[in-house]
Amino acid sequence: MTGNDECAILVQRILLLAVTLALVIAGVGWFFVSAGFALSVTIGAALACGSFFLLQRDVRRLMEHVAATAGSAGGMLPKVGFFVKALGRFVILALVLFTVANKINIQPLGLVLGLVTIMVSTVVLGLLRKRERLSGISD
Repeated sequence: MTGNDECAILVQRILLLAVTLALVIAGVGWFFVSAGFALSVTIGAALACGSFFLLQRDVRRLMEHVAATAGSAGGMLPKVGFFVKALGRFVILALVLFTVANKINIQPLGLVLGLVTIMVSTVVLGLLRKRERLSGISD
């Protein structure tokens, strides 16, 4: 398996685990707290997963460009472009969140739980991968 295939599979697993985790949290939140809490979790998870997907795509493109132009002098512009896109994405994400928060009643705890699903998924899969490598288990 090539490095790109391995990366793509890892990203898919992170997103799948994050969506599954968000659905579980939203379902439990809906049952025990309220529908507004579940909606807040869903909004947070959608924003985090979308941002993660776009960011990893841009990082992959940047790394491919850096690898293709290794040793040449024209490598600074794509790096600056990457940071401008990342900053722009952050601003758009904040504006979307601000707009949604003005339209519906967002519960902060639910939103935060939704936003951290990507982080938790990444940490869990990273730890599992480390354990597999240490123990010699492979896919």
